[in-house]
Amino acid sequence: MPDNAEALMDAVLNDKEARVGSPYLNVEYKMSVDEYQELTPYASELEENWGKPPGNLNSDGANLLVYGKKFGNVFIGVQPSFGYEGDPMRLLFSKSASPHHGFAAYHTYLEKVFGADAVLHFGTHGSLEFMPGKQVGMASSCYPDRLINSMPNLYYYAANNPSEATIAKRRSYAATISYLTPPAENAGLYKGLKELGELVSSYKGLRENEARGPSIVNAIVAAAYSCNLDKDILDLPAEDADAKAMDLRQRDDVVGQVYRRLMEIESRLLPCGLHTVGVPPTAEESIATLVNIASLDRPEDGVKSLPRLLAESRDRDIEEVYRNNNNGVLED
Repeated sequence: MPDNAEALMDAVLNDKEARVGSPYLNVEYKMSVDEYQELTPYASELEENWGKPPGNLNSDGANLLVYGKKFGNVFIGVQPSFGYEGDPMRLLFSKSASPHHGFAAYHTYLEKVFGADAVLHFGTHGSLEFMPGKQVGMASSCYPDRLINSMPNLYYYAANNPSEATIAKRRSYAATISYLTPPAENAGLYKGLKELGELVSSYKGLRENEARGPSIVNAIVAAAYSCNLDKDILDLPAEDADAKAMDLRQRDDVVGQVYRRLMEIESRLLPCGLHTVGVPPTAEESIATLVNIASLDRPEDGVKSLPRLLAESRDRDIEEVYRNNNNGVLED
């Protein structure tokens, strides 16, 4: 096995930006049409939708291509695409649809050529469980049953998506292993947005200063344009407008709109990368996640959010604070 993730991706993909079916993907096995038809008993049934094998998907025109890389007795493969990329759900709901020859050949390779003892599926979600067939109680005529056949199917599935995990269990016989979603943190402000936030903060203390206040507003408007916030703030003054011609309320309105947009950007939740199997979140990531959980009301359990409790400790209503924030009231 490669020593690190980078080397592994290079071995399997050759190009980290490669898409499914890309010529850069490593071809582990070329399956002839004769071998495919011999090992895949339902191959002829796919011809109604996809014509004679090998077809155009996962194919070089003469053979069916299995993308991936074998490392001893471990094969790391790239699951083929649905085939109906513009309408993938067509496979699940259309009685006449079927997987393409490349998809069938991939699973035939796993079971009958490579001889897999089990399939370990990474990622939420794949396409095996969405192949045509009955919704409940798969039969031998259902494609999920045909494709996975007798191979044990272990499936790493995100803990926040139990509904589709149930589909994987029900239709592809998966034994799901839940993994944590990546820890989330507030997006925060950076570069020009951070500088704009500092200008807004300085305005709060100098807003009534008729000498400094207007010049800071001019700087805020210019910085907002440089950060492309004019696309979000429709009535932002023109870049060449002079805040000296505005009264205090008008200046507050301008800064309040910029401030509101900055708060929306700063408070967005972003995942901290991807979850790594076997690696727990750091203390900082755990704290960020817990803080975000604590910021939500859970009325069904009678639990108030931390912001609501803090507002009540100061005889304030958090909904009023939020409304004021949306209206650009700088005091809140």
